[in-house]
Amino acid sequence: MITGAVLKKHERRTMFSLTLLNKFTTFGILHAPLHVNPPHPTVVLLHGLASDKIGSKRSHVKLAHALTQLGIAALRVDLLGHGDCEGQLTDFSLEDYKVSTREIIEYAHSLPHLDRENLAIFGSSLGATLTLLTLPSIDKIKAIALWAPTISGELMSIELQKQPSEVISIHGNSEIIYSGVPLNPIFYSQFLKLDILKEQPFFPKNLSVLYMQGEKDCLVSVNHQKLFAQAFKNKLKKLTILTYPNVDHTFPLLDTSALSDLTQWLKNELISRE
Repeated sequence: MITGAVLKKHERRTMFSLTLLNKFTTFGILHAPLHVNPPHPTVVLLHGLASDKIGSKRSHVKLAHALTQLGIAALRVDLLGHGDCEGQLTDFSLEDYKVSTREIIEYAHSLPHLDRENLAIFGSSLGATLTLLTLPSIDKIKAIALWAPTISGELMSIELQKQPSEVISIHGNSEIIYSGVPLNPIFYSQFLKLDILKEQPFFPKNLSVLYMQGEKDCLVSVNHQKLFAQAFKNKLKKLTILTYPNVDHTFPLLDTSALSDLTQWLKNELISRE
């Protein structure tokens, strides 16, 4: 016998498949709110390197769940070589990830019950970096929220040389291991050459940006956030900078206000604003 309250379901989860680079099948989940009528404002969730659409400690599932409670749809999908997507991380370059990120955003634009005028992206780590790299070539993105993106590959390289990270190890001239997973050497070399600041002339001036960062992040330091803030503070309509003490590279679900900060910011951008 089961006792207790039965909670009313507030969202519908639909699995979908998507072909990336005309070859690789990936899978995702669309969370749609049931208590508001479509079209729904929507957030595309892009995960980090060597992670997946679920996110660390189910962070992306919990974020999508929280967004649907606010009447916002969420689309989370595995990037190339991650999660349920075909291929391995060693198969893909950074350029491959940029192209496939655009394809994911275009897919979101094509869905009939989503509000194309109120589309946002949340990217974590690599997902945040890819958001910034592809932003100049995608249309109608109202807002982006970023967790710990790499702004300068050169800065990352310098800081890793001074204080090596346990997450990344390099063996010989070609074997790069990230979180126990081998990377494509071309991807890694391209990543260390990236410079988000060079993209700033192409960013939409009416874009709203939330940049979140843990102060104890030893992989992507808070110096990346400082570079971005200095370069973009007078070039974006709305830039919000948030830092969290005693937080590392992983998006925090406990003991901080990060999740509520993120969901309320997205609500304000996609629903509350005119």
